[in-house]
Amino acid sequence: MTSTRCASGILPPGEEVRVRVVVVERLDSVDGRFVWRFPTTIPPRYLPGEAVGHSGPGVLPDTTAAPDASRLQPPVLLGNGAPLDLEVSVAGPLFALESSLHAVSMGFEGGGARVAPSASARCDRDFVLHVSTADAKALTPRAWTDGAFTLALFEPPGAALAPQLPRDAVFLIDISGSMDGEKLDAAKRAVIAAVHGLMPGDRFQLIAFDDRVEAQHSYLTEVTDTTLQQADVWVKRLRARGGTEMLPALKAGFSLPPVAGRLRTVLFITDGQAWNEGELVAAVANRRQGALLFTLGIDTAAAGALLKKLARAGSGTCELLTPQEDVEAAVARLEARFGSPLITNLVAEGRVSARTEPQVVFAGRPAALLVEGDGPITLRGDSPSGEHRVTLTPARAPMPLGALWGRERIAALEDRLAVRPFEEEAILPEIRRVALAHHLASRCTSFVAVETGRVVTGPKTEIVQPHALPLGWSEGMAGQAMASAPMMPSAMPAPSGGATRSRAQSAPPAPEPMMDCMMMEADAEVDEMSAPMREQRREVARSKKAAPPRAASPVRAAAPPPPPAPGRAKQELAEKEAAAPQTAPDAQLAQTQGADGSFGHDPRRTAAALLVLLICGSTRFKGLRRRAVTKAAAALEAHRALPEVSLALDALAAAESGAPVTPSQSWRSLGDAGPEGAALLGLLR
Repeated sequence: MTSTRCASGILPPGEEVRVRVVVVERLDSVDGRFVWRFPTTIPPRYLPGEAVGHSGPGVLPDTTAAPDASRLQPPVLLGNGAPLDLEVSVAGPLFALESSLHAVSMGFEGGGARVAPSASARCDRDFVLHVSTADAKALTPRAWTDGAFTLALFEPPGAALAPQLPRDAVFLIDISGSMDGEKLDAAKRAVIAAVHGLMPGDRFQLIAFDDRVEAQHSYLTEVTDTTLQQADVWVKRLRARGGTEMLPALKAGFSLPPVAGRLRTVLFITDGQAWNEGELVAAVANRRQGALLFTLGIDTAAAGALLKKLARAGSGTCELLTPQEDVEAAVARLEARFGSPLITNLVAEGRVSARTEPQVVFAGRPAALLVEGDGPITLRGDSPSGEHRVTLTPARAPMPLGALWGRERIAALEDRLAVRPFEEEAILPEIRRVALAHHLASRCTSFVAVETGRVVTGPKTEIVQPHALPLGWSEGMAGQAMASAPMMPSAMPAPSGGATRSRAQSAPPAPEPMMDCMMMEADAEVDEMSAPMREQRREVARSKKAAPPRAASPVRAAAPPPPPAPGRAKQELAEKEAAAPQTAPDAQLAQTQGADGSFGHDPRRTAAALLVLLICGSTRFKGLRRRAVTKAAAALEAHRALPEVSLALDALAAAESGAPVTPSQSWRSLGDAGPEGAALLGLLR
């Protein structure tokens, strides 16, 4: 929340002060692309807990679940939001550059680019850049040092395919009011794509949640053609309704006991709009029983900081998408990470890391390690084939790395504090020490600029800046997101523009910035958290411990919704299908593949489908549909004696050995093999 405190002794009326803030950030690397995300607004969030006071300028009360919620949620600014004035310079050499929803202007110079939103862009969504450097296709272990700190980036070779354990997959889908519209439609597509990406022998469970938790079944279901069809029907009937109560849903997702020899994964699909971050992180860390948690945030302004924390606590990964992006393609990339990790227990030998816990490495998601010192760095981890070890010689970093190390260290301490709040007396001084050493803002420190040239007396004025609703949100969705907040009878600021105060949400002890690090280049001092604020938080914590626990929402099988009128249902389905964008051939195949990996239990149709997937760029080791290729190839092995099956498997083997995929006239013999053959002929024309 933007809160500007202006004392007349610092900023007299009518005068202007310019402040230069330098942001240092380590970009995420996802499937060979670097992602930079710049948030421009704060969406309304759901706030659980009992109201205990209102100490801040925001629209929400402090609660037992979020003791500083009154400092987190600004009023809603009705209208289009402020214009976005932004220019980004991207150093080259570049391989590719893509922007988010904002229309942009681009200029290329010296191998790099300058990017700016259009004049009509508003502060109502995240501004996102996807950047591929010239060597993005050859990610190898790399390291940089400034002499005091070292950053190592590690990703195993792309062909390192981990053996796949049978998987027990739980899918949690957010159907709260803030998900209404495009976001829920995208979430449904994501679930359906993920379920159809399951392998033979896998089991799954579907759970929908708002302020209730409802499961399709109270048990794990075997993957069969019938259960996949039933899952499709169940997901398509979901409708948005109540508030974003994530805690009971996460507890339900981790409730089933683990089974030896099977990998448990949980995919959590949500916009992340809830304020009780500390409770959620602690629940994941303490309840997952070895399961891996993957988070998929869908929104124009998803709560990325929260979803990344949850993924870290669950040893998984986080993906952030807008509802308009290709969700099926994103889930196809995510499928490569659902299987067994490529590397576990990755550490930098003999070095002090910003994060003390070992890292987990998945396909397409390199691990970044920030350590103290310089010189060669040895990374060691466990792979399915045994110990994996590599030694890197760092190059000279083009910028200081101390701020990055400090921000990562503070984030690790924040994560630890959420899980082990009883260690507060030991953790807070360490956060304060690191923040002061590296000039960082944190829960214990803040930026203070001192004007010594003159003194102007007068009353203090506090200005709370309203934030625009994210693109795609309506006033009704904002009201639903905040309406059930625990209300205090007085001293609650009204939202800007006359919006009705509505359902609230639960907050982490302090909102983590989307940026990894902030530094102010000025004669600034860092001030410690006031003693009264610390005492207030301790008092809230004591009241929370004394309060009787609320009963958790039970998980129950959802009652099927009443069937729509037959005539109207058919008309709505036809209209929806007519308006839907055309699906790529490989995406269509992934959605129609049988549970055993075949297509219609027909070897020729399956062979034709495999060739389509090859033409579209997928093998068992690369591409969006590697999981579909793996299943189809396994299904075809029993029919290798058939000439056309042998033809398809030989083409797959050639592609995986590095040969280019070159369709031949002999492939046309599969043109009559059902819809898959027709799709193949369409690509061969």
